[in-house]
Amino acid sequence: MNIPVAAAMLGLAISLWFGIGALRELKRDQPGHSHNAAMIHIAMVALFVPFCVIVIIAYWNA
Repeated sequence: MNIPVAAAMLGLAISLWFGIGALRELKRDQPGHSHNAAMIHIAMVALFVPFCVIVIIAYWNA
């Protein structure tokens, strides 16, 4: 395993952490700043996870 793969795996772990936290906040269904931030976190996770997967696939045997 090399540096890009390790960084992508760390990115996936952090995305999972923020995604779960955002989903928990959205389940509370209370309007306000936390709800808006959770919506933004979901969008960022949705963009970042495919990038991490692409990096892992591209650099796995490099």
